[in-house]
Amino acid sequence: MAVEWTITIEGRNEFGDVCRKAVRIDKSWERLFDGDLGLSIEDSKTIIAALQSAVVNHEAETYSLFRRVCPDCHRFPPVKDYTTRRIRTVFGIVEVRNPRWMLCRDCYPGMVDAFAPLREICPDRATSELMVLTARLGSMMPYRQVARVLAEFLPVEPTETHATVRKRTNRIGERLDDQVAEEELHEGRKRTNDASLKCSFPAIDAKSSSSASILRMFAAPVPIPRATSSSLWPDAAAAGGAKAAVAIS
Repeated sequence: MAVEWTITIEGRNEFGDVCRKAVRIDKSWERLFDGDLGLSIEDSKTIIAALQSAVVNHEAETYSLFRRVCPDCHRFPPVKDYTTRRIRTVFGIVEVRNPRWMLCRDCYPGMVDAFAPLREICPDRATSELMVLTARLGSMMPYRQVARVLAEFLPVEPTETHATVRKRTNRIGERLDDQVAEEELHEGRKRTNDASLKCSFPAIDAKSSSSASILRMFAAPVPIPRATSSSLWPDAAAAGGAKAAVAIS
């Protein structure tokens, strides 16, 4: 005696296309006598792999249709060809249809070229989540052990060997190094620009922020002759009433 479980997932995109995927799990009653309750890891791998295949195929088809529309004239350019592409994910390898679209002949006359839209979102033939997860585990444990852990808990293929783990870890490390170098270069340029601005404009103390202080900081002394002396001008009194000049700012 057995119980049959059927799980169905359905997706619909904005173009009206419907994707439906059903996965079946058979559970026998005899296993209950051995204390085998619920779903096992292998059952979860089967379910997750089927759901992942449906979602990835649906999203790949939707993105390919979106990228086929010419951004200038909003028409469909011709098709170059259709191939298949294997995308590695954390929940198994999914084989999707990989179209190649030609450039619009009306908007780009004389240009005979084609592009694959899936290459834009998956250049490594693996999702970014799988790349990051592999690199994170590869930085904490040996590569062979990482391959065994991934194969034990995730529905990945046996092709995920220690060599693949090493390549992905090194690739993610190189990208992180490039990102850090770019950020340091950006910060260096920013510090250089800030330093040049500080040299061009002297800092103004908050305590001397009055208009007289600002004028005194930027204006140069200008000699102005005066005709008469006054007790208000101490330099004139010291000069015995002679004409003198005072520097003002």
